[in-house]
Amino acid sequence: MAETGEFDEAEWQTLRQLPLVVAAVISAVDYSTISEGREYKAFTEFLKKAGAKRRKSPFVAAILDEVIEADHDTFQKHCTTVSSAMSGEKPVENALKQVKEAGLLIDARLGKKDARPYKEFILDVALAVARAHKESALPFASPVSKVEDFHIRRIETALGI
Repeated sequence: MAETGEFDEAEWQTLRQLPLVVAAVISAVDYSTISEGREYKAFTEFLKKAGAKRRKSPFVAAILDEVIEADHDTFQKHCTTVSSAMSGEKPVENALKQVKEAGLLIDARLGKKDARPYKEFILDVALAVARAHKESALPFASPVSKVEDFHIRRIETALGI
């Protein structure tokens, strides 16, 4: 089936988990326990609301039907892994590598035209999480911090958008 591709179980797992990975990275890069709750809520609400807009793509509809469940503890665990990498690991870089590999995989299996809605969906996840916590009380302040914006651009590049 060209619209949803042929993926083995490990690839399908990766593609289903990518929204959670991206949400956790964006939440954790400017980690704050104050914003984490709002960002988690924005992420889960986005997944629920994304259906109407994103189901036009059969592939994204399949992902939304089987997206990896993200309870708050799982989300927090991913955030903590990213924000507290004191061991010399590079969790943000590893996540970006995973994003890039997923982007290349769906380009190869679906073709760029059919892969684009999935890539846009993943980018929308990052934006929804970043916008969940306004960075300043000033009325003219951006809803997205500079560090979040930087990493959103890195995700966009990794996806090949």
